[in-house]
Amino acid sequence: MTDVIEAPAPAPTGSGNPAPRSPDRPDLLVPPARSGLADRGRPLLRPAGYFVASRAVLFAVALVVAAVHPGVRIVRTLGSIFDGNWYLMIAQHGYPHHLVNEGDGSRWAFFPAFPVAVRGLAEITRLSLPTAAVVAAFVFGLTSALAIWLAVREVFGARLADRAVLLYVFFPTAYVLSLGYTEGLFLTAAAGCLFALSRRYWLTAGLCACVAGFTRNAGIVVIVVVVVAALPAAWRGRSWRPAVAAAVAPLGLVAFMGYGWSMVGTPVAFLTSERFWHGQHFVWFRTPLLAITAALHQGPTGSTFLPDALAGAAFVVGFVGVWWLDQMTKRPPGPALVNSGPVAIPTSWWVYTAGTLLVAYSAYFSDSIARYVMVAFPLFVAFAWKLPRRWTGPVVALMACSQAALLVAVLEPAWHPVAQPLVP
Repeated sequence: MTDVIEAPAPAPTGSGNPAPRSPDRPDLLVPPARSGLADRGRPLLRPAGYFVASRAVLFAVALVVAAVHPGVRIVRTLGSIFDGNWYLMIAQHGYPHHLVNEGDGSRWAFFPAFPVAVRGLAEITRLSLPTAAVVAAFVFGLTSALAIWLAVREVFGARLADRAVLLYVFFPTAYVLSLGYTEGLFLTAAAGCLFALSRRYWLTAGLCACVAGFTRNAGIVVIVVVVVAALPAAWRGRSWRPAVAAAVAPLGLVAFMGYGWSMVGTPVAFLTSERFWHGQHFVWFRTPLLAITAALHQGPTGSTFLPDALAGAAFVVGFVGVWWLDQMTKRPPGPALVNSGPVAIPTSWWVYTAGTLLVAYSAYFSDSIARYVMVAFPLFVAFAWKLPRRWTGPVVALMACSQAALLVAVLEPAWHPVAQPLVP
């Protein structure tokens, strides 16, 4: 799968063509060019450029919003809106010593990795916490695009990796990569884990899963991915490295559970605290089906039609994406792929995709399902494989417009406090 990063050709020897000579000193041979770190990292400029372009679009939209509503402080709003406010409270004050309702919610429902990163960045740079949250979101959004590109390239090749990242950064709900949210950090860890598993970098995979488990509850899926891949490898190869990865993977989640147990008396404080959100609880992937029913019943004039419709669309995206992933294992690839036959998708990819979709569809509120589904990034590979090349530009433009429109809707409570939130 190294169709982009190629090894340099060996220098000719014997009776082959002689090495080139310096034009100024014909008596000196010119040494062949060496492939350095810059050459090896050059392909990463493409996914990085896609991400920066997508953020430029959102920044332009944010400037328009600020011009229309001068009282809205865009950076502060992006860093503190909805869940971002809870992360900032954790970054500033830590977790409370009791499991109590803190105003329709609780800090214990949120994992500590992102607040720790924001607090550390604020301490180092002297930025305000909301500004540090926006900067951290940008950095993690960039690293997530790079990690996804590396993971996809390892299995499917560079050209399909380019297209998958393009769809990822312009996906309608990818505006969360510019908010004080955990998607960028989590996807960096999750995609980095799948890349490391492809390369058999066992300890790296375990550490990535550790970070994922310290970032959000879907980190449990990444931990399972490492354990499922590592334990059979340790048994077959009689190797200690996969076993160490399986042992390291859950440490982030275990540390947070242990901390919660010592502070509030329960290791699952991140679950029990959800009851403060109007009795929120795990509903076993019924929410998107109920959302589709509600959207069809109330029609476009309903007060919750948009979030319900987005949840229904996310359900369709997941179903179609998994179906196309399965088709990739049975049919010859299209022009986006460089392989000569159907793709062998690793088991770890299937476990991760199924697990993250089940977690997304089991959310209590329909508002967040669309952005939760974005975490199942292998779906972007399937859509990139199926999308005709001539449609790529129009589809990306349409998604960019949708992402910009959703950002405006998300920012609306900043100047219209009673507006229906899209991202609780």
